[in-house]
Amino acid sequence: MTSILQENLDQLIEDEWNYLESRRGEWSLQEGEQDLEVLEHVLRCILHLGETKKYAREFQDCAPVQNPDGGWSKQSHTEKTSIWITTFVGLKLCRGNMIIQDPAIEAAIDRCLKFILDAQEEDGHWTDPEWSHLDTTCSVTCFLTIYQVTHDRQDDERINEARRRGFDFIMNWHRDSGLWKDDGFHPAGIETTAHLMQYTLVPAFFMDKIDFAEKALLNAADSMVDAQAENGSWDNENTDHTMDACRNLMLVSDVTKTKDKYGPVIAKGVEWLIDIKNEQGWGDFPDEPSNVERSADGLDTLQKFKRYQSGLPMSDFWAFTK
Repeated sequence: MTSILQENLDQLIEDEWNYLESRRGEWSLQEGEQDLEVLEHVLRCILHLGETKKYAREFQDCAPVQNPDGGWSKQSHTEKTSIWITTFVGLKLCRGNMIIQDPAIEAAIDRCLKFILDAQEEDGHWTDPEWSHLDTTCSVTCFLTIYQVTHDRQDDERINEARRRGFDFIMNWHRDSGLWKDDGFHPAGIETTAHLMQYTLVPAFFMDKIDFAEKALLNAADSMVDAQAENGSWDNENTDHTMDACRNLMLVSDVTKTKDKYGPVIAKGVEWLIDIKNEQGWGDFPDEPSNVERSADGLDTLQKFKRYQSGLPMSDFWAFTK
């Protein structure tokens, strides 16, 4: 990491959070109806900032917009439940309520868990019409892991079995290249693989002690490195996928104790993201206008990179450990 990057990281994080604050009308339920995918991205930044108590209302306001079936919709004012959105709202509530301790949030989490467990398909996957089976399934395994950790339910056999069946479904799809590719959904496999590694393989490795999970992680990590462009980006300068790749490699290299190998790759990706960012925030590609969702992803990447450089466990930042 360059000295300039080290010196400017804290200021960048502060500036980018101030930018998101200035766009509250586009993510806060206190300001009206919202896209919950955008909101959950911002909630992650709040958790990393250590400001959960200050922004407790942002978490609490998710409970009243939960659907009767226990899920959440992409749009807060509709009842078209999305499993992908449900899992990411649910896991943010699990993490936030460790601090907020609100009974209404806890009741919403319980309804979410029941809905998710009941929705698993025979072959172990979960379905969302707007997302691939791979991405949807790994998001569920992530929620279930975080629920178990935050609620001290690691020995809950029903949840463990559901996660293992999800893991088996994902591994049965695996391609020889080391990447997971879905020809109908981001066919290059960068985003999908980054999600699967973080959300499914890492817990399988250090929670379930599945022998070949570490080998699968490192094979996939090497394939991710091979796919990085010379300028540090991934997937044709896709900022979203570059952020995914960087964050994933941070967690994987920390958990597998391979930071010396992957650290320079991560730094190169983060430096590219900083070089191409707008004055405030990020767009989906360089030179595109900033949007809140991608800007929250960018802030999250900076926050995780700061954690990565500190030497503190990355798994805590995913709430896979306390």
